[in-house]
Amino acid sequence: MKRYAIYRTASAPASRKLGAVGVALAVAAFLAMRFGLIEADVFVLSLIGAAVIAIATLALAGFACKRIWLRGGPGVSAALTGILFSLTALAAPAVVIGMLVVRPGTQDLSTDRQEPPVLTVLPETAGQPFLGWLDKTLQQHVLPSATDPDGEARAMTDTGADPRFPDIVSRRYRISTAQLHAAGVRAVENLNWTVVDELPPDLHDEATRLQAEGSSRLLGLKHDVALRIRPDPVGALLDVRSRARTPLTELSGNADHIRGVLEEIDSVLLETYGDLSRLAVDETTAEEELQAETVEEPRETVPLPGFKPYFDEDDAPVPGVLGLTDLEG
Repeated sequence: MKRYAIYRTASAPASRKLGAVGVALAVAAFLAMRFGLIEADVFVLSLIGAAVIAIATLALAGFACKRIWLRGGPGVSAALTGILFSLTALAAPAVVIGMLVVRPGTQDLSTDRQEPPVLTVLPETAGQPFLGWLDKTLQQHVLPSATDPDGEARAMTDTGADPRFPDIVSRRYRISTAQLHAAGVRAVENLNWTVVDELPPDLHDEATRLQAEGSSRLLGLKHDVALRIRPDPVGALLDVRSRARTPLTELSGNADHIRGVLEEIDSVLLETYGDLSRLAVDETTAEEELQAETVEEPRETVPLPGFKPYFDEDDAPVPGVLGLTDLEG
């Protein structure tokens, strides 16, 4: 009985090996970034390399499947494994690019756009030229057409407010600056952020500041948050600033960091003082809210006492039995 030679394709096992390399590169880059072993530039370039390897693996596995379909022979499992590896290696770059496109944000955001809180402790980080160029390209060419084709989100108001974050504004609290500072310290501790600089209040109504450092849960991306508390006619005025150390965004950005610390402060104040109202600063109505209410309507006449306060005579009239008279005009 004549036996025919079995056709074996070399592209199927090659795609499996190449796909394994792509997965290993993507996983190594993710773990190294998570534990702070590499910079963001190296992380992004590693993901791009893993994506290139994954695309080549996908093409090689597709070619292997086509050859097996036409000529038969083993290698289907190896080609399918290569396809699985390629899709796994492409997942990490797709997630990072998706976060940059779907969740655009700002690298530096504050409740006070005109005079943001000062970051007194600046981290020593290496330059990120590639990531800076990538972020600039996305901001100028990709994000405007993908997320805001009309350009409304990039238009700033006269006060410098960003329409994308209408809730990120300064807030007034009806407590002293010392009490609000203590609540801010407690909120930072609850968020598991590390305090790197603090100016505690010397007096009950002195201005204070607080700076903390946090990291994201997924990639360990660092960000800095500054709290500035100043005296205000109502009580205390709070401004919060959040700045990311890299243009990369994750599941939460600077806006979410500010919202998180404000919500945590509200929770601490509610737990400590009960239902304590706070006011969001609206410059158009701030002066009206802070004006003192008039106790009674203004008088058209000037009230004058109807008696002399002090008398030398013993038979002076008693002030309590005399009324007040108004001097007309």
